[in-house]
Amino acid sequence: MIKKCSVDGCERDAKERGWCHGHYQRWKRLGHVQAERPLGRKTQGTCKIGTCERTIYARGLCAPHYRRQMAGGDVRAEQPIRPPAGDRHISHGYYVVNVPPEMRYLTGGDSQALEHRFVMAQLLNRPLWPDESVHHRSGDRLDNRPENLELWSRWQPRGQRVADKIAFAVELLRRYAPDLLSK
Repeated sequence: MIKKCSVDGCERDAKERGWCHGHYQRWKRLGHVQAERPLGRKTQGTCKIGTCERTIYARGLCAPHYRRQMAGGDVRAEQPIRPPAGDRHISHGYYVVNVPPEMRYLTGGDSQALEHRFVMAQLLNRPLWPDESVHHRSGDRLDNRPENLELWSRWQPRGQRVADKIAFAVELLRRYAPDLLSK
């Protein structure tokens, strides 16, 4: 039978000397368990940046604002921490979108994806292979309409349309191994 911590009101399982791990660590550090003080860090409210509703991490700031403060001396309050769900933003000339949890099987579990690759994965109803790329027919990286996208394979020779490669393979088989086409 698992014993409970011997400190009154503590419901945690006993680990060392009849105390839970938290009370044992207090005793080890301070010399007594301070039974009147509850265990666990209390959150002190929300981030002091006006529009941010995240819980405080340190110095009155949430973790992202605190990291910004420590890295550059400015929390950059006007700059959003992460695009809101459903929004997209541009990175290196391509749109990046948030992927809903039920569709992450198309992106290998990633919560964000390049929009053109995500659109193609949806069209194929499968994740893209590492040697597949998505080409923009118009050359406009921000035009991710399905009719503007082509699936390319980067295996030998580099950068050809999958449909062209299939036609090339069929022509090659007709020329050198016509008996394999009938199988």
